[in-house]
Amino acid sequence: MTGNQDQIQRESDNGEPQGTAGVPILEVLKANKIHDVLAIVIRYFGGIKLGAGGLIRAYSSSCAQAIEAVGIVKRVIQTKVTITIEYPLWGKLQNFLTNEKIALLDTIYTDKIQAVVCVDSDKLSDFKQKIMDLLAGNCLFETGADVLNYVQPEIP
Repeated sequence: MTGNQDQIQRESDNGEPQGTAGVPILEVLKANKIHDVLAIVIRYFGGIKLGAGGLIRAYSSSCAQAIEAVGIVKRVIQTKVTITIEYPLWGKLQNFLTNEKIALLDTIYTDKIQAVVCVDSDKLSDFKQKIMDLLAGNCLFETGADVLNYVQPEIP
């Protein structure tokens, strides 16, 4: 399946009885609202015929188990931001980043500390304001390029 609206969907039973392999896999992908993905399930014949119902369960559960094991990520456009602060403010900033689940990409220690992070582009001004409030304006921001990142979705 590809496209934000699942414009292109393909499936194949590849020799299995019609509708017993590709369709169940595709339905699992749809049920999990997964886009831009290729799912391949390989089944080795073990000598026992499963029948149509057994094949459907085998293929759909294999796909579902793979999704559960790997997890789901979403694509977001993020902006790279470098925050420059004095050493005494470092603990506050680290704590904030941890609580907000913002990954620290790099830390540069010179006469000041530079923390490099990526923030969702649509939340950038809000992020900067929170940091300014937290550190009473004692920080500098350098905004870098926008990047496409894959992140774990927030679970409500």
